[in-house]
Amino acid sequence: MHTSVVLLVLLSALLHASWNASLHLSQDRVWLLGMMAIPYLAVSAVGVLVLPMPAPAAWPYIFASVLLEFGYLLALIRAYRSGDFGQIYPIARGLSPMLVFVGALVFAHESLKPLAATGVALVSSGIVSLAFRRGMRFSGESVPFALLTGLFIATYSVVDGIGARVAGNGLSYIMWVYLLWNVPQFLLAWHWRGGAKGLFVGRAVVLQGIASGALALIAYCVIIEAYRYLPIAMVSALRELSSIFAVLIGWLFMHEKLTLRRVAACALVTLGAVLIRI
Repeated sequence: MHTSVVLLVLLSALLHASWNASLHLSQDRVWLLGMMAIPYLAVSAVGVLVLPMPAPAAWPYIFASVLLEFGYLLALIRAYRSGDFGQIYPIARGLSPMLVFVGALVFAHESLKPLAATGVALVSSGIVSLAFRRGMRFSGESVPFALLTGLFIATYSVVDGIGARVAGNGLSYIMWVYLLWNVPQFLLAWHWRGGAKGLFVGRAVVLQGIASGALALIAYCVIIEAYRYLPIAMVSALRELSSIFAVLIGWLFMHEKLTLRRVAACALVTLGAVLIRI
């Protein structure tokens, strides 16, 4: 059972890197995010009707997750304003495993075996090493926002990991998060782009956003279900293998340099993931 869950988490990692690449390449990221809300709204509207209501204890986590998702998206848009995708994405994702490990230990009373904890540390160290030049200076003006994005990711990962468990039904929990988060996201983008005329002016972005939203939706639903079977810190670290996919996407499709530093960071992440699985 756990092997199949791990494979699904890795699939989620690939999907996550793919929709982030789409966002990075977009010239109108606010409108793209607004259009990404459409699949979320369609699925969550049905989900909240057919799935059982989350347990009362889950609602504080649902509202906290909604606020954290907004903070995450604002930081992510700013981080993608400049810098290579193969650098910014791994930094944003790489800070979270170690923070999630600490958060899960403190708030969910989870602990990992020494080998798995070492793996989490290697995943974080390998990815965050991309944030610095020689002399421990930030490598690029977007790096601080990428690190802030990682802080938001770590926080909502712990919140969602606990919330999905106390809700009694992980999918019901995330459907309510998606509904409450994407209604204002869509309306803000709609207002920003001038209403219905944006559907015609930016038709390519509309289609790109809907496709990206579908990928993101599938990716995170898989993660929420994985929280039910694997420790939160383990799921968080495994999903950060998306950073390797991001480096490869940047190299293959965006003509970014595949430097020795990035290759070494990927090697550390891979070794860490192996230790986690062992």
